[in-house]
Amino acid sequence: PDYLVKIILDFGGYTTPDILCKHVIDNSCGDGAFLTEIALRYCTTFLQTKSDLSVLKDELQTYIHGIELDTEECQKCIANLNKTAESYGIYNVTWDIQNADTLTIEHYNGRMDFVFGNPPYVRVHNLDTSYDAVKKFKFAEKGMTDLFIVFFEIGFNMLSTNGCMSLITPSSWLSSQAGKNLRTYILHNKNLSGLIDLEHFQPFNSTTYTLISKFLKGENCDKVKYYTFNGTNHSVIFNSTIPLQAIEIGGNFYLASEQELSLLRKIRTTHTYKYVTVKNGFATLADKIFINDFSFSDCIIDILKASTGKWSKCIFPYDEKGNPLSEEQMQNHKQAYQHLLKHKDLLTKKRDIKNYTWFLFGRTQAIRDVAVNKYAINTIIKNKNSIHLEIVAAGKGVYSGLYILTDIDWEIIKDLIISDDFICYIKMLKNYKSGGYYTYSSKDLEQYLNYKLSEKHGQSRLSKGNLQLF
Repeated sequence: PDYLVKIILDFGGYTTPDILCKHVIDNSCGDGAFLTEIALRYCTTFLQTKSDLSVLKDELQTYIHGIELDTEECQKCIANLNKTAESYGIYNVTWDIQNADTLTIEHYNGRMDFVFGNPPYVRVHNLDTSYDAVKKFKFAEKGMTDLFIVFFEIGFNMLSTNGCMSLITPSSWLSSQAGKNLRTYILHNKNLSGLIDLEHFQPFNSTTYTLISKFLKGENCDKVKYYTFNGTNHSVIFNSTIPLQAIEIGGNFYLASEQELSLLRKIRTTHTYKYVTVKNGFATLADKIFINDFSFSDCIIDILKASTGKWSKCIFPYDEKGNPLSEEQMQNHKQAYQHLLKHKDLLTKKRDIKNYTWFLFGRTQAIRDVAVNKYAINTIIKNKNSIHLEIVAAGKGVYSGLYILTDIDWEIIKDLIISDDFICYIKMLKNYKSGGYYTYSSKDLEQYLNYKLSEKHGQSRLSKGNLQLF
C-alpha cells in the first residue's frame, strides 16, 4: 500500500535534500511500489533547487536501482517509473532495473546508501531453482529458513559505510529459530536503530504479522526506538527508547517498555519453585469421532473444550490409570466399540498410526491426568473477559486447550490469571491472532504462574511431587 511505502521511506530517512546523488535500491522491487515513490521524491527534491532535466535524467539512471526476478513484474516496474519521470517531462530513461535473481547479484555490494523493500515471504525449502544459492548465506542456517531473512543479509552486504536499510517483513524473526543468526548479528554489530510493530494490523492479504525495521551501518546503536502503528488512521506512534540489551531475553527479541521488559526478563529467567505444571489437553487426532453428545454412557467420560468452555462426552478407551485397553477389552464396551468400528478406516489412514491401536487416541498426552483434578484454560485471549478458566474434576478430560496441575487454591490461581498483569505479559509475547487476540504456550503460562507464586510464597512452600489437587 502507498501509505506504507511512504512510512517506510520516511522511517529510513529518504526525506531530505540529502537523498540527491545517493544510491538507493529495492532488491525485490516487484512492480515498483517503492521505486516509483523514490523516483517521485528524487525528482521533487532535485527541482526545488535545479532545473536541468538532462542532469535529472542522468541522476535517475545513476542512483536508483532495482532487482526483480519476475520478468512481467520487472516490465511493470519500468513502465511505472517511466510514468513518474514523464510527469516531469523526462523521457527515455534507461532505468537500472535488473531482471535477475537477487540471491546471485553481488555488484551492488558496499555501494548502496539506502536499501528499502518488502522481501518475498517463502520458506527456502519450497524454492526450486534458488535453493543452492540460498545456502551460502550465513542467515540461512544451512538452507532451512525463511527467504526474507536472507534478504536482511543481502541488504547489509549492499550498504555503504554509512548506509541505511529499512524493510517491512514478518515479525517472526524476533523469536523464530530461523531468525537466530540475524538476532546474533544485530547484537554483535549494534546496527538496529528502530522498529515499528504493526501488531495486529495486517496490510497484506495473508495471515502474516509484520514489522518495519531500520538499520544504520555506520552507527553504534546501543538503543532502539520502538514504535507501534495505528491501523485506523495509518499513523506511527512512538512508544519508547529501549537499550538493545534489554530487548534480548533468552536469545529472542521482545518489544515493550523498559519496565515491562524487566518484568518479562524476571519471568523468563528467574529460578522458581515448580508450584504448577501446565500441559496440553487430549490430542485424539479425530475429535469428531471420539467427542460428541453420545446417548450411551459406557466407556464415556465428560470432557471440556477449553477453547470455548463447552462440555461434551468423550469415548475414553483407557482404564482409570490411563493405561490403554486392548481391542478385546474394548469390545466389551459394545456401543462405544461399534461407533469407533464404523470409522476404522478414518481412524487408521488419516491418523497414520499402527493398525492395532486404531481405536486409541492419536497421542498419549493428558490421558493419565484424567485421574486427577486440574484447571483448564483457553490459549487464545484478548482481555480478561475472554479467559475461560474452569475446574475439571478427576475422572474428566480436557481438549483444545491447556490444563494446570497444582496444589494451589483455585482462587489464588484465578486471581493470578484473570488479571491485568497476565494480559500485559501475554501481549508482550506478541503471538498475534486475528481479531486482536493473542496466543500462548503451556511453557508461557507455566513460567508466569511459577514466577508469580514464587514471588509471593518463596521457594519452599510445597514439597516436591505434591501435585495431587484439592
